[in-house]
Amino acid sequence: MRDMTPMAAGRPRILLNTWRRSGTVFGPTLRTMFGVEVQYVEFIRRAGGLPFLAPFPSEQDAPVERPGDVLAGFDGLMLIGGEDLAAEVSGASAGTIGIQASGSRDRWEIGLLHSALAADLPVLAICRGMQQLNVYLGGTLIGDISNSSPEHPTVPADTTEALAYRHDVVLEPSSRISRLLDSDRLATNSLHHQALDRVGSGLRVVGRATDGVIEAVELPSATWCVGVQWHPELMPGDRQQTSLALDFVAACRAIVPRQGTK
Repeated sequence: MRDMTPMAAGRPRILLNTWRRSGTVFGPTLRTMFGVEVQYVEFIRRAGGLPFLAPFPSEQDAPVERPGDVLAGFDGLMLIGGEDLAAEVSGASAGTIGIQASGSRDRWEIGLLHSALAADLPVLAICRGMQQLNVYLGGTLIGDISNSSPEHPTVPADTTEALAYRHDVVLEPSSRISRLLDSDRLATNSLHHQALDRVGSGLRVVGRATDGVIEAVELPSATWCVGVQWHPELMPGDRQQTSLALDFVAACRAIVPRQGTK
């Protein structure tokens, strides 16, 4: 049953997918971990949402943990950035794909996306998430755009330099994202080496970098579905990025009474 205590009431529950990575914890012990970067969680919390994590199941558990069941009771879905999509899923050249790509993970998370859109839940898809949205709708990806133009140099190895880099994105004036950001141009970070190639069916391109790379999309058939190639969660002091989070959480909040009547 949905928790509608005073603390939870009015705060939409938003599901986030996770990465799976190996590392050392407490010395030399190697452990495999599920997680998300803290900035995604804070991005949702600052906008008034309650974030929850959805680790993807192992191969043997996948038939039991159906994406629609996992999503049940939530008010929205945010697809985070991270590892490349597997070549067999994305259509990108296998030689451009990072070693942590997982086709089984991709397919399970695409199942989450399918369930969210089928239920008309709001979806915010960030970087890898936007690429995933495009692939779900039948689109493909460019394998590597590093150094393809001055706007898209190789992402610097230095973290500070990488986070500080900006390039302009031109937005369609009639788009949802242009209206909520109150602008048809904005400066964004750029932390990706892949990009959208063939655009998925029904997806509308609403933002491009000045070199033509697709940077923002919307799905007009959904009540609220936006994909951005940049990382708004890494620009917490930016008013425009805050507006994106607030609009997404507000759309999720509108779902709460609707689901509560079921």
